[in-house]
Amino acid sequence: MWKASEPSDLDTVLKDERAAIAARRKKLNLPPPEDDLVGIALSGGGVRSATVSLGVLDVLNRNGFLEKADYLSSVSGGGYTASYVHATLKKHGSGPASFANLFTEENIRQLRNHGSYLASTLFGYFKLAGAFIFSFFMNLVWVLALFVVLGATANYLFLWIDSRVAYLYSEVLLCAAIFVFLVHFFLHGFRRYFWSSNILYKVEGIIIILAIPYAAHLIFNAFANAHGVFTRVFLACNCTSKAGHLLSDLLFRTDWRQTIAVSLAILGFIGFFANPNILTFHRFYRDSLARAYLFLVKGVDRAFKLFTLNPGKTPDEWGAAPYPLINTCLNLLGRDPEHFSGTSTNEHFILSPLYCGSKLTGYAPSNGPAYKSMTLATAMAVSGAAVNPDMGYKTNRFLAFAMTILNLRLGYWAPNPRFQSFPGLTWWPFFHIAELISRTNANRMRVLLSDGGHIENLGVFELLRRRCRLIFAVDAGADPDFTFQDLQELIIQARNILGVKIEFSVMPETVIRPEPSHGYSRAHFAVASISDLPGAYENLKGYRGILIYVKASLKAPDIVRKTKEPSYLYKTWHPAFPHKSTADQFFDEPQWNAYYTLGKDMAEEVLRNVLGNGMDTADSRGMAAGQWYSKFESKLREQLQEKRNPAQTDK
Repeated sequence: MWKASEPSDLDTVLKDERAAIAARRKKLNLPPPEDDLVGIALSGGGVRSATVSLGVLDVLNRNGFLEKADYLSSVSGGGYTASYVHATLKKHGSGPASFANLFTEENIRQLRNHGSYLASTLFGYFKLAGAFIFSFFMNLVWVLALFVVLGATANYLFLWIDSRVAYLYSEVLLCAAIFVFLVHFFLHGFRRYFWSSNILYKVEGIIIILAIPYAAHLIFNAFANAHGVFTRVFLACNCTSKAGHLLSDLLFRTDWRQTIAVSLAILGFIGFFANPNILTFHRFYRDSLARAYLFLVKGVDRAFKLFTLNPGKTPDEWGAAPYPLINTCLNLLGRDPEHFSGTSTNEHFILSPLYCGSKLTGYAPSNGPAYKSMTLATAMAVSGAAVNPDMGYKTNRFLAFAMTILNLRLGYWAPNPRFQSFPGLTWWPFFHIAELISRTNANRMRVLLSDGGHIENLGVFELLRRRCRLIFAVDAGADPDFTFQDLQELIIQARNILGVKIEFSVMPETVIRPEPSHGYSRAHFAVASISDLPGAYENLKGYRGILIYVKASLKAPDIVRKTKEPSYLYKTWHPAFPHKSTADQFFDEPQWNAYYTLGKDMAEEVLRNVLGNGMDTADSRGMAAGQWYSKFESKLREQLQEKRNPAQTDK
């Protein structure tokens, strides 16, 4: 049984994270954290975001910035690369020297070879098709069992009603439907004299409700009369044919009590095995990502648990890696006034080595009974579960119903942090049905998680919650029209939920959006100030920081770059680059090289503008977090000055 207990609150989580950050800084011979926390955020965007982010982190690591980062926050595709970073640092001991092993030629080649991580060979495409088809039919087992129960119940309800009205039930129902149809069709001009349209609509609704048992009667009997339908499903060989006949005989009995009893028994039994975390496409997706990005770590499922990223048993024993925040979306489509007051249809839910949870549900220890089996591969896949029936505020309830039936989902039913004792058995149809009718909430023993981009696609929100003074955000989401929607959503959430204002000195639209005349951007990035609003209720008084917002874009090249660099060569034949659809998760080598090179170009431009052309790698590697902040602060002041004096702005 599940036992309700008090989960950890946000203050406890932040306190332990601060202890872990203090431990890593000590290992790196850096001063202890005060108000100088540094965070890197990698956005969603599938393999495109993963590849761009890889190029960005390669440059930041070479210049010592990655090592100075206290947090590495990721969403969806950005989480692929973030997970690779943490797995690699873990493999090499999580010490200061391990950063040199992050972006070796051998590792980059391995990542490039898995650019098409879902299927890279002809046989890989057969594996992909097989995984999808078999997951569909495995999910169909409980769906069929449920519909047989409902169909049998409705069928015998019809027979009972029909016998009580002298077998006139269907005839009366049909006559009523024809009458309403004729009134609507021929007598609409006279409706105000005898019936209003509102009354007719109510009658139509009643007819539909009464027609359900009749429709079930027709379908159920058509299915029952096709004796051997299960035989055909079970193939036409001897043993399976007999099994099919036996199943048909059991389900379609003349005694309705036996039919319903057998159907309920089958549904009850298979319900304990119909685990959507296993029977959906989620597992294939997770394993494919693990092979592509966690290739340095063997035994991902058995040994590499999320909580083992911490080399010790307490936060004080954290290694030298930035602390990971893997962002997911907690779906809350079934509202409850007591627990959901003030929320919308979703909530920020983090998966991390110390704690997993959200402010609404509380946080469970990652090494506790609820989350100790969570692997880094699973966390990475959950954060990237873009295809799912429930997608936070983006959910379409009619589409969600169809996607659940068809098993088109990557989401994950995770333990609810509000309940600390994890059960041995779960009757899964209860959660299937909650997802089917979009009634997910935080009051049950499991909660439904999906892609972090369903709530905030940049991964910056949790860094703001932690009052990071310097945030380097990479936006590689699909935005072909440069509407900056993900950035706008972040600004709104920061203001409305945290009471934090993000204000750009030069609007990103003016420098990053491509010029209509030639199709290239003036810059890859823009700098914003972060400050708390008066009366902010998150105790952020005095919070000040800087956001470096870097967006996937191409600057106008010189002749040499245009003819030699992979990004510009690829752009020649693929005009949508660098914002091809996220549906494209099959990168060949030229495409992968183009996005990886673009990521490096973007990061180099940021550092060149901020540090100056004269500063070499050795100088930047020796800079402390405070010095990095001062450099970006100077860039912010420079942009403010340019804003006040437009004539001085570089053209």
